[in-house]
Amino acid sequence: MTLLRSIASAIFVVLCASPSILAQAAPCTWLTQEQVSSALGAKVGTGSPINTNGCSWTAPKTTLNLSTASQALFDGAKRGSKTAAPGLGDDAFFTGTDGFVTLWMKKGSTFVFLRIYGLPQSEAQPKLTTLAKTVVSKL
Repeated sequence: MTLLRSIASAIFVVLCASPSILAQAAPCTWLTQEQVSSALGAKVGTGSPINTNGCSWTAPKTTLNLSTASQALFDGAKRGSKTAAPGLGDDAFFTGTDGFVTLWMKKGSTFVFLRIYGLPQSEAQPKLTTLAKTVVSKL
């Protein structure tokens, strides 16, 4: 199941990235293994690059992905059902359901998302918010 989630995430990121996004710093440098482990409450492995615009950390029962996104992808996510996430960059919101929660953020002209697989929304949202504060500070 974890391998399938990783493959699906990688395909999603590759299909949605724009060339200007790919020139930015690699997301695997935006969070440390220790920061992700602390936020998730579980030991994760080293971040694994997803193409040049994403990174994935895996724990026994959950996976975290961090990726840059295009404005079109961000705007599309914003049109759906969402929950505001104030105080993170210029605009931020949550989408998803239990087991698949995403925090979308915009800062300036940069768009990123953090996604947790395998946790209920009530647990995932605070964890994503903690990690997002570090990510936003690097954008």
